[in-house]
Amino acid sequence: MTLSLAIEDYVAIGVMLVVSAAIGLYFRFSGDRQKTMNEFLMGGKNMSIMPVAFSLMATFMSSIAIIGIPAEIYMYGMQMTVWAIGLPFGCAIASYACLPAYYDLNVSTAYEYLEMRFGKTTRKVAAFTFIIRSILYIAVVLYSPSLALNAVTSLSTWTSILSLSAVCIFYCSLGGLKAVLWTDVFQATLMFVAVASVVVKGALDVGFIDLIDITAKGERMTFFNMSPSLTERYTFWNTFVSGLFFGFESFGTNQAQVQRFLSVGNLRKAQRAMFLSVILTVIFKVFCSLSGMVLYGIFFDCDPMQNPAVHLSSPDQMMPYSILKLLSNVVFLPGLCIAGMFSGALSSVSSSLNSMTAVTMEDFIRPHCHCKIFTEKWMSRVAKLLAIVFGGLSLLVILCVVNFRGVIEASHVLNTIPIGALAGVYVLAMFTTTANEPGILIGFVSGITVHAWIAIGAYLTKVKIAPLPRSIAGCPAFTNGTSLDENFPLFGQNVSSSFVTEAGNIVEIVSEESRYIFPLYTVSFLWFPVIGMIVSMIVGYLASFLIGEENYFL
Repeated sequence: MTLSLAIEDYVAIGVMLVVSAAIGLYFRFSGDRQKTMNEFLMGGKNMSIMPVAFSLMATFMSSIAIIGIPAEIYMYGMQMTVWAIGLPFGCAIASYACLPAYYDLNVSTAYEYLEMRFGKTTRKVAAFTFIIRSILYIAVVLYSPSLALNAVTSLSTWTSILSLSAVCIFYCSLGGLKAVLWTDVFQATLMFVAVASVVVKGALDVGFIDLIDITAKGERMTFFNMSPSLTERYTFWNTFVSGLFFGFESFGTNQAQVQRFLSVGNLRKAQRAMFLSVILTVIFKVFCSLSGMVLYGIFFDCDPMQNPAVHLSSPDQMMPYSILKLLSNVVFLPGLCIAGMFSGALSSVSSSLNSMTAVTMEDFIRPHCHCKIFTEKWMSRVAKLLAIVFGGLSLLVILCVVNFRGVIEASHVLNTIPIGALAGVYVLAMFTTTANEPGILIGFVSGITVHAWIAIGAYLTKVKIAPLPRSIAGCPAFTNGTSLDENFPLFGQNVSSSFVTEAGNIVEIVSEESRYIFPLYTVSFLWFPVIGMIVSMIVGYLASFLIGEENYFL
């Protein structure tokens, strides 16, 4: 594979990084100049709906969506798009159950609410869990676009990771939440440019009707796989439930999102921001899915991962490779698209850094700072230093990400281990009256233990997941002096005739069937956080009932 970006493309990427850094500088020297905690972490609680909505979308989707969703569509079909149907239901629960509680109690973080409901220990545990989860998330998000750039240029993965980290930490530590929100608006626009460019160019080159026809014949147009099996990677049920779960968890309990809702100042504005962000998220998700359809429409008979002339090492390299193939003749556009991938990383990383800083200051430091020396100015400086420290810690975790089969899977396994159990705690807090602190802590530990056991077991077992059929029948490359076209029939009236299966894969499947695998390790990764939440809720409720409020206060 010998594709590369032109000089003007590097200019486009550079401009994106410079503009992001400049926004941070602007907010450092404007307004209250980030001298107070309220200004640095909450944007003065007077932010408008539009930047908050775009920030919510950009934080939620990230570079994982731009790279991972098209790759998953290419490998496993369109079924996962049902996730977008479940999302609004989860967001509705968050909007009318979680946000009113936060505003009524005038909390600064989502975890301060847990202290009011259960106690200080629950607040500390939840806040610490969020920090660990965010560090893992940043690692995945930073690795994704770095892999993209490495796939199409000679720039090393770590060079791009360090460059992104430096720019992100710079504007986060200088400009606070206002800089994060307005850079998210700029970066979200570039994210839309990236996926929309691929969809439009692909539809023009192949034809939209032909894209649908090719995708359907390639067995990738399934939307209603109603199989009750828990082991299939994507079914209607696990994608719908996953969308509902992440809508509730992300918009109702995740501090990175809750902090943005609180920054607008009142509940009605927060709910309107959520409504707009859901629309933006669903539209973006649709474009990502259509990008996956374009990838298959272009490479249905010449898979770049099996083509010896290309031989991509991961499905996650499909999107950047396709950008170079499709858009190389359009000046600046490939660079803008790669900049869009980088923007997806920067938006999510900056949001996570700012939120981890807020949680550390509000849930761990401020409650214990009663001396006169702890002024607002001093605490603002500590917050800026924390943003730098958390950025450095996230870099160390990236070494774990490279061992997964895709960024979507890595995100769900690494990032979701704590959140299912924590979501269960919030369900018990908001929808029950008998749950108490000892009970929910037992439930939380049980949920996170079961989730980690299944996720880590599945990862170590490395259960083979067969992708949908792919072909190299139409590749122009030669192997041992013989054209691949001579060995395989070209795509014609019957698409299925061009699909081939490598002998090595047959041996792999036979070996897979002959070894024993613990049943839970074969469950689809989409069910992992849901299982963690269910265990947390059931154990937490029963433990609270058994302990009883009268015994709790003895």
